[in-house]
Amino acid sequence: MKLSTNFVKDYIDIDVDLKTLAEDMTRVGNEYDSAENLINATKLVIGEVKECKDHPDSDHLHVCKVDVGNEVLNIVCGAPNVREGLKVIVALDGAELPDGKIKKGKIRGEESNGMICSIAELGIESKFLKEEDKAGIHELPKDAKVGEDPIKYMNMDDGVIDFELTANRGDLLSILGMAYEIGAIYGKKVKDIDISYKENSSENINDTFSLEINTENCSTFLAKKVKNVTIKESPEFIKNRLIASGIRPINNVVDISNYVMLECGQPLHFYDNDRLGNKIEVRMAKKDEKLTTLDGQERTLTNDDIVISDGKRAIGLAGVMGGFDTEIEQDTKNILIESAIFDSVKVRCTSNKILRSEASNRFEKGLDANRTYMAINRACHLLEKYADATIISGMKEYNKNDLSNKEIEITYKMINDVLGIEIEKDEVKDVFSRLGFEYTENNSTSLNVSVPKRRLDISIPEDLVEEVGRIYGVDNIKGKLPKLDMK
Repeated sequence: MKLSTNFVKDYIDIDVDLKTLAEDMTRVGNEYDSAENLINATKLVIGEVKECKDHPDSDHLHVCKVDVGNEVLNIVCGAPNVREGLKVIVALDGAELPDGKIKKGKIRGEESNGMICSIAELGIESKFLKEEDKAGIHELPKDAKVGEDPIKYMNMDDGVIDFELTANRGDLLSILGMAYEIGAIYGKKVKDIDISYKENSSENINDTFSLEINTENCSTFLAKKVKNVTIKESPEFIKNRLIASGIRPINNVVDISNYVMLECGQPLHFYDNDRLGNKIEVRMAKKDEKLTTLDGQERTLTNDDIVISDGKRAIGLAGVMGGFDTEIEQDTKNILIESAIFDSVKVRCTSNKILRSEASNRFEKGLDANRTYMAINRACHLLEKYADATIISGMKEYNKNDLSNKEIEITYKMINDVLGIEIEKDEVKDVFSRLGFEYTENNSTSLNVSVPKRRLDISIPEDLVEEVGRIYGVDNIKGKLPKLDMK
């Protein structure tokens, strides 16, 4: 799980440096592989090309005069799109870039005091770049202020921690899950997610759409309809947070699906409703049934694969990949949103044959049924805000999961006996409060703890003991020498 620190700060107020956060998360059991800035570059500044002339001794180089705020620099540039009046990213003399250090010098006899940069030269992977950024230098909007930090201007001043999570912590495969964990460390409250939107009451999905669940391998399936979406480029903050999380931006609608998955931990699937029709059936695949998936490949299915059907044919592999025939395209106007939970073992078996993905990884780890509702409503909020969508009233709903919290009774004595230390009662209660677990004190010896369903890894008193131990901190546990009777 790649954690964007800018993303998680939407939900929790923290002011610690990247390495400190990574180490503090490790202290409570969440190891990390790396903790780095999204862009590792120094001495960058916004510049404006004041003059651009052909190099006298080259058929492709240009000699530019670039205003960087406090001076005008002579810089030789070979990009085909460099031109007078362009706002650009300038690496000054001495700048450290991923591929090396920038030094002033002469290029074919012309003085060059820095470099005009492409996004690729700042270390962003090619798969995240637009074609124009692959071909030339990055063009900043006209409102970019000369002399300021271009990374901050582009909202790419982000830190990324790549965590190696244990198999039982599927809750941490979400920004909200990470926020709760960080909140427990620093004693901070997690902010509510905005799931507000307006519905068009002139139409209701329950009047026009049919849902059939014909397999026990689907325990939850929610569907909502949105109309009149506008497919366009996503806002910069959505694109940048997807990039920091290792996901390539595509367009606002597809990006919102991935954004909500990262935020809530619940994978969604968007269907082109006009290509889908008015029915969804969830069933097991027929032996040797064919399905062309989003990547254009025809798949031969088995009876162990869960499929989404329109009542006639398979149109998607549940929890793994959608079908080619109902994908979101540039001309898509009406969308059906799916938020569901499928059997984790079945999804893993299918994904091992077809494709391991961000979505299948979350299905395999287990999902909180409450988040299916949160995610589908969050998607409606974002589609209304950033895709001009009209949200149709009602929700098609199938749910066999218990949405209530898990109630676990535990004694103070058990906590201290298992950990081998004496933790004060108030400190025990403080740990549960920091974790976001409500509790009631039954008497002076025990607590009844209400554990949210998002914590699928907690089901017995011993799990609560582990939570107390790791949040209280193993560093706070003092060693004791054994006492022996000597006769």
